[in-house]
Amino acid sequence: MIPKVTSNFPWGGKEVASVCSSTCLYIMAEMEVPAQNCSVELSDDSDFESPVVQRRRVTRRDAPSRAQSEHCERQERVEASAPPSNDGMDLQGQRGPNEAMNHFAVTQRHAPSRAQSEHCERQERVEASAPPSDDGMDLQGQRGPNEAMNHFADFIPIDIEEDEAIEEAIRRSLLEESVQPLQDSRFAESLSIEEITGIVKAHSERVVTEAYRPIYISRGNVWTTALRQFSRRKFTECTDLLYVTFASDEGTNEDGEDLGGPRREFLRLLVKAIFKESGAFEESLNGFTPRMNISHVQNGVYRTIGQMMSTIIVQGGEPPALLSPLVVDYLLTGHIFQLKVTPDDVADIELREALKKVDQALTTEELEQAVECCDSWRYQLEGLPNPVSMDNKDAFVQNAILFHVVIQRQSCYDQLVEGLKYYEVLPLLKERPCLRVLLDMPEEPSDVPADVVATLLKPNYSVLGSNKRPREELMVVKFREFLHCVQEKELGEHLNGRNLTEAENAFILTLNPGHILAFATGSSKVPAIGFSPSPKLTFVHDDTKHLLIAHTCSNELQIFVNRKNLADDDEFDYNCLVALMNGSIFSAV
Repeated sequence: MIPKVTSNFPWGGKEVASVCSSTCLYIMAEMEVPAQNCSVELSDDSDFESPVVQRRRVTRRDAPSRAQSEHCERQERVEASAPPSNDGMDLQGQRGPNEAMNHFAVTQRHAPSRAQSEHCERQERVEASAPPSDDGMDLQGQRGPNEAMNHFADFIPIDIEEDEAIEEAIRRSLLEESVQPLQDSRFAESLSIEEITGIVKAHSERVVTEAYRPIYISRGNVWTTALRQFSRRKFTECTDLLYVTFASDEGTNEDGEDLGGPRREFLRLLVKAIFKESGAFEESLNGFTPRMNISHVQNGVYRTIGQMMSTIIVQGGEPPALLSPLVVDYLLTGHIFQLKVTPDDVADIELREALKKVDQALTTEELEQAVECCDSWRYQLEGLPNPVSMDNKDAFVQNAILFHVVIQRQSCYDQLVEGLKYYEVLPLLKERPCLRVLLDMPEEPSDVPADVVATLLKPNYSVLGSNKRPREELMVVKFREFLHCVQEKELGEHLNGRNLTEAENAFILTLNPGHILAFATGSSKVPAIGFSPSPKLTFVHDDTKHLLIAHTCSNELQIFVNRKNLADDDEFDYNCLVALMNGSIFSAV
């Protein structure tokens, strides 16, 4: 890009970082310097510049660039060896006394290029108008004969216009980026959770506007009601923060103000609805891949889903990290035949097993039997190896997977790409491939562990020395024991002395620490932009109440401190179970 700035714009560390944060910046040195002594103030940004170098002085005399020096030397050698020419014209004799510095004396047969001529004219005008300097330094004298003050002049071929040189540099840069191998994206250097949260939060603050955008959702029909809202053109043209209002089954609005909790809950439910209820995806062993749905393609539903995913990431939802890495590779690169695929990327069980047999065949006989299982479709695909042999079976499997998983559904993928440009999420992922973890299905189950929940919910104790402090610390110990009991699936055994109902036993089987985090905050995992405000445990000293209470807008979980909950039995654990079941709207994952 060529920034639209004035000639005296103060380029410092902050300015360069600002431009480079959003696009590429090609910096090309000027081929002339100010004709008089001037002080160039550097940016006061200590993060980008040395504090020692605060001022820089330059003189009116500019040393020729390296390209210019070499050109002059070649020209002089040509002139010294050339026979005298009758029709030659010594341009040197036509120059004024201040033009002798540029030794571009050429014959008619060796006329200077347009770029050289324009540079010489500029140099002559600068020198002719420059007053003498008393404290100037002859920088040329401090350098070797072939060294130049501005090494960046080598960037521009001497016979190419400056604009053409810039375009050529951009073209070469884009070409280098286009041949980057896919593994650079999939196996990019990983960042810590804190680093990822910081990057996404900074991006969110830049692209999400501060006003509110109302959205009405039914918990019983999250996908249908969300799709109706996001399909409105003016709704997705807006970048305001969502203000979520849930409608109950009776058609009345819930009595709650969205200060963050309802929005996080809606975005969590929306992730589940996209992959489980929309009919737009199917699940393979490696994650979810788009399912061909003609109606969805015609109505732009996949584009809308991409916009939903972008909204989830930048507005505080838990990341929609359920896509197959194959899908994410295509979203980031747009390349089909460079994708790394395996039979596990195929969702259809029968097709997957047939391709696995071909892939794992060790003898010609095994291969023939495996290929027979593919006869129902392989003859319909032009270009597949035929006949299939031990030498080309890998190409057969690779191309068959690409056709069934990607090529046949490319319109679905391309609509997802368009949708992910909402809030500039896709450019962010391309700029920082390590952020693909926001979309990739993890290799291992990613349920939030008990220790993470305990760390997130920081106790808000009474002051040290207070009579309340010891009892509050004991309640924290009991709460963390309950978390680990849930994680290790020991809660049912721990409550075996009680006559639990079938509903309670069924709920215990599905309970995990993520339910408890969702009960307290509305999100079962840490959002891509983190929690704001930070979750906390608070204590209420009241003998009349025993069940946990959550305030999801403030990310606060209240524990009642009293004799029943402090008793050395299972009373506190059972009270926690009842609270989570009664709050199943929030805690169901």
